[in-house]
Amino acid sequence: MHKKIIDISVGISPDMLIYPGDPKPQIETISSIGTDGAKVSSISFGSHTGTHIDAPSHIFEDGVTIDRIQLDGLVGKALVLDLLIKKNVVTGNDIEASYRYFANVSDISILLLKSGNFAYLDRSAADWIIEHGFITVGIDGMSVDAPSRTSVHKLLLGNDINIVEYLNLCAVGEGVYDFICLPLKIIGCDGAPARAVLIVDR
Repeated sequence: MHKKIIDISVGISPDMLIYPGDPKPQIETISSIGTDGAKVSSISFGSHTGTHIDAPSHIFEDGVTIDRIQLDGLVGKALVLDLLIKKNVVTGNDIEASYRYFANVSDISILLLKSGNFAYLDRSAADWIIEHGFITVGIDGMSVDAPSRTSVHKLLLGNDINIVEYLNLCAVGEGVYDFICLPLKIIGCDGAPARAVLIVDR
């Protein structure tokens, strides 16, 4: 049976949306095929640009860096929930309302939340994720926390839950998928962009 790969990453470019205060991506050609025989570019962007994974060191002084995080939780069965909300905050009740239709699905350790409007999570949403035993959570917002806050990051990362932010879930429906999302291996860094995909049978 053939597999279909669905790219759910946000691409990195100089004109992309970025989290307020983060560095703007820059891509500059430093050698060309015509002059040098090969094209090479210089790239510059923040560690939390586009679809990315937060390392514990993003929030905790002694936290694990992105090159040392366990990759097991970033590959596996994922449940995508379409929350259908019209606000910019996700609550535990919002997740429960969609999850109840999939409560009997087993062996799911990754939860991907589709809000459609860059929503963040409140304390009740983080508590719900922890209580239900997920080891990775991904969102289509740029941050799991409200602006200028870190409490949800601390709750999730402090409970060894991976955080994937700024997914592109626009064309993805609810359901169970195979999920792969691996960060760039940047030594000693607090996070890194990642290529995230869903895999389904055709």
